Amino acid sequence: MLKDKNILIFGGDEFLLDAMFPLLKASGAALTWINSSDIIRKSNYDGKSLIFEEIKNVDSYESILLNHVDSTEPFDGVIFCLSEGSLRPLSMTKHVVSSNLFEVNCGSFIELIRILQKRKKLNDGASIVAYSSISSLLGLKTKLAYAVSKTALNAAIINLAVELSPKKIRVNGILKGALTTDINYEHVKNMFSVGNDESGNSELGMSTPEELANLSIFLLSDLVKTMTGSLIKLDGGYSLN
Repeated sequence: MLKDKNILIFGGDEFLLDAMFPLLKASGAALTWINSSDIIRKSNYDGKSLIFEEIKNVDSYESILLNHVDSTEPFDGVIFCLSEGSLRPLSMTKHVVSSNLFEVNCGSFIELIRILQKRKKLNDGASIVAYSSISSLLGLKTKLAYAVSKTALNAAIINLAVELSPKKIRVNGILKGALTTDINYEHVKNMFSVGNDESGNSELGMSTPEELANLSIFLLSDLVKTMTGSLIKLDGGYSLN
């Protein structure tokens, strides 16, 4: 469904992307992955990659990311999956924590799209998919700063959809619940064990990276040329409880 389309993947961990890459490649897309060398080295990715060691330092984007972007052809699609997590009670949620999460989870998205648009690296009719979280809709213990940053990302998705619509560029978000690959991280195991997050116990079960990839491919494809500004839940029904 993405035959001859040039797709940029920005961020993400090796567990998620290892599961997604085969499906994205099978869809016919030409992939470019921007991430740190450490993440790319741990993965099984064998396509075009651009190393960006300071990928979570938004202040460096103007000077560093421009060089990466200028070495590529314009993109027909973007998957934004950079994310930073945090589990802290209110007493430990200092301003620096909230600011950092906002910068990574929302500010980096805005800056990435700004630079792509500034350098004319988004083709007219392109599709942008950003990975948000169902935490932006629910009240969960110890996830205040993270949830606020993802709620801001939701607002960025909707507002960019309006701003980019004259160029027929679509912007949509996927609100992820727990993924089966998340259990690779100790902090996620701890979160489930103390009962702060029961998204892994949703009626339809945990979502898989393959499901996320298939939904992303659908949104990036030309099957939905008039769908923009949407926030789609992929959480096994957890947020319905």
